[in-house]
Amino acid sequence: MTQVLLNPSLEEAYHFLVKNMYNNLITLFGDCEIQYEGRAYSHASLASRLIIIKVDGSVIVHEHTKREPINWQPPGSVIVVRKESGVLSVESIRKRPKERLYIILRRLYYLTSAEVNSGNFDIKGTEKDIVDLVLENPNLIEEGFKPIQREYRIPYGIVDLFGYDKFGTPFVLEFKRSKATLQAVSQLHRYYMFFLESYGKARGALVSPGISEKALNLIEKLGLEYIDANRIFDSITNSSRYTISISNIQRS
Repeated sequence: MTQVLLNPSLEEAYHFLVKNMYNNLITLFGDCEIQYEGRAYSHASLASRLIIIKVDGSVIVHEHTKREPINWQPPGSVIVVRKESGVLSVESIRKRPKERLYIILRRLYYLTSAEVNSGNFDIKGTEKDIVDLVLENPNLIEEGFKPIQREYRIPYGIVDLFGYDKFGTPFVLEFKRSKATLQAVSQLHRYYMFFLESYGKARGALVSPGISEKALNLIEKLGLEYIDANRIFDSITNSSRYTISISNIQRS
């Protein structure tokens, strides 16, 4: 069941919260100030913000931009609602470590309460999923690729997948499930140099669904390769197999 109050008075909002917040998901949008005390101290001046209160004690406060909340409290926090002179306050208290989030609401534009049931969460497209697909069908990398070992440990870290190309050249593959950055290229280069020094020849490729311009430029400079993993993600979603494209920039 979902309940909605539009432009509620502070008195109406107080009784609504006391009645519903311990059993339902609460969202409210209004003008508020926020004080945080704990591992640091912060103060957010009066502004319109979205506040989410969950039945497990989580409190999340969002502004109109950015993904991350400006303030939040984790599950297990104790929430106290008070109606004071001209304001409605929501206090969230965490005992260990000791933290206090104090929200002072001066005006509410809407307030909702909803019964939300937990469902199954199945994530696909992780690095493990992509490697599994490549192991099932090595031609997703390129024709003749022969995988030898996943999570191949070397002195500089753990290689996601090690194998050989059709010419017998050691081929190091580093997988990322999101857009690749300079850090990912540097990681791959360390692995690549180890095999180059050990075998006298090697190839290294970064497999990801995107790559930053600076990272791609660095790959070109270092003689590495970039493989677009978007089709691998598609094959996970559609339960089919594709040959993914390879940017064969420069081979050693």
